[in-house]
Amino acid sequence: MKNVMLGMLVSLVMTSAFAAERLPASRIDTAALTQDTQVILPGTEGGHLAMFWWIPAEYWQSVKKMDDATRKNLQEVFSGISLLAVAQADISKLGAFTFYPKDQVQQNLEITLTDENGKTTKVALVKKIKPEVEAILGYLKPIFTSAMGNLGNNMHFFVLEDRTADINRLVDPYKKGKLSIQLKRTDNTPISGDIELPLNSLFVPRQCPNGKPAHISWNYCPWSGERLPD
Repeated sequence: MKNVMLGMLVSLVMTSAFAAERLPASRIDTAALTQDTQVILPGTEGGHLAMFWWIPAEYWQSVKKMDDATRKNLQEVFSGISLLAVAQADISKLGAFTFYPKDQVQQNLEITLTDENGKTTKVALVKKIKPEVEAILGYLKPIFTSAMGNLGNNMHFFVLEDRTADINRLVDPYKKGKLSIQLKRTDNTPISGDIELPLNSLFVPRQCPNGKPAHISWNYCPWSGERLPD
């Protein structure tokens, strides 16, 4: 009986996020979405820096300063793929940055998706990048350099396969799961970080009874223990 009750509870917890209301693309906060998908990898202090930014298709739909034709075009271009931007560097005692070239980052890059059932799937890089995507990446590089200086200039872009064999979406930011990124330092020390799914910024905000924001992954208010509405 105890195992049955536990199974019912787990099922309830796992399915509650799917009932939450999704935001229309026009209402997605681009800054909040960016914050949800950017990670500074743990263990990168003390002479090392590593960060990544996963860019799902929803990002392009959230950008406000864009006409409908461009938005539709980007939606088509990024159908079945997503982007991953990675920067990695060793830092000297005097604060000088030695950035890793793209081939070194790619050699040690491992990307995996863990779904709601605990199944882990490797996320592959696209082998042949479409010219339209190459053009967009060429456009993004100077923007990153202008905004972030040398760090932006050394941000490397990777194109990820985002379709399964049956043409379903692989990394769905609306579904429960975890996207994990692993890199290695020059001394082969592995470092990794995760993006927890679903992404809070893609859903209509919820609140706990005390008025504090409730993350999309929460089923109960952590302050009062009260169940949150689906």
